Parts: sequence; structure tokens; C-alpha cells
Amino acid sequence: MRGLSVALLFLGAALYAQESMPIGILRGSLVTWQGGSVSVRHADGALYDCSYDSHTLFQRNQWPIRSADLTSGEPVEVLSDRKLPAHTCYVRMLSVVHAAAKSPRRPPPPRDVWIPRGYLTYAGLVVKNEDSRITLKTRAGPRTLLLRADTHYSTVAEPLLNKHVFVRAGRNLQGTLEAYQVVWGEILLP
Repeated sequence: MRGLSVALLFLGAALYAQESMPIGILRGSLVTWQGGSVSVRHADGALYDCSYDSHTLFQRNQWPIRSADLTSGEPVEVLSDRKLPAHTCYVRMLSVVHAAAKSPRRPPPPRDVWIPRGYLTYAGLVVKNEDSRITLKTRAGPRTLLLRADTHYSTVAEPLLNKHVFVRAGRNLQGTLEAYQVVWGEILLP
């Protein structure tokens, strides 16, 4: 009689420790997966059980795998449902997930914070380069842009006249077009 009560106590503890998995998606670590049943430990420490069969999809890195390819302790995401007629827990899909490594986000260099980016772009031939202005011949007609003291260039030493350029620009408070960046180059042939 005493042995029966001890056995019932252990059986009750085992049933209490392993709950039926909630419907929906559950993330946790895989504990066991044999005999048509899978056990997953949730982050809060709860241990959940659910059954699977030959129709359950097991995958790793979005590729199908066999249940035998799983390893205990792997982080998993389980999609579960209730199966009729007994309304028992059923695993529709089990995916091995890997937490994306968080790359440390570097702050931008101090000079990049205050550099205006420009919301306008122009491409054309520089037909006039005088003092702090350039005039581009574009398809829409000539455009005159003011060159700022902090305008960035591909190469400062080269003259801009008769170069095909790409310009990032914007309007200042007075409405004048200002060039923030002037880029040019050659296409390299192999």
C-alpha cells in the first residue's frame, strides 16, 4: 500500500511538472522528442509536452529535417494546435531557431552627424565653374548650384569644368540650391 502511494505521488509530480503546451507559438529549449511526444522548456521554467506524428514539419534554418536530427537543449519555436477528437496537443511545426547575434551598433563619426544629406539629385555636365557656383547642363536645362564651404568632392585637386558629375543638393533657407556632395569618376573596363 505504501509503495502504491509513493508511486502515485511521483506520477502526480510528473504530471504536474509537464503541462500540455498552449495553442499557438511557444519558444523555448528542446528537452526530449522521442516516442511521438516532444517536451519544451519555456524561458519561465515551465515544461510543456505535446505529441507529433509523420505530418509534423521539423525544420532548421528553414530547411526540413528529420526528428532524429534534433539535439537536446536547442532553442526551438513550436507551433501547436489541438487535435480532434480528444482535443490533445499536437505539434504542427517545430523550428530550430538561432538567436541573431547582436552586432554592436557604432555611433556615426562626429562629422557625419551634422553634414546635410540633400534631398535633391542632379546629374549633368559642368559648363560653368566660377567662385562658389557651378552651372550644370542637365536634360531639364541649366541648373546653377551654390558650393558650400563644406561641400564634399571626389577629388579636390581636379577642375570641375567639362566633367560629368552627380550632385546631392538641397535648398537653403533663402531657397537657393546648394551642393552638398559632388561626385564624378570613370567606368573601369576589365
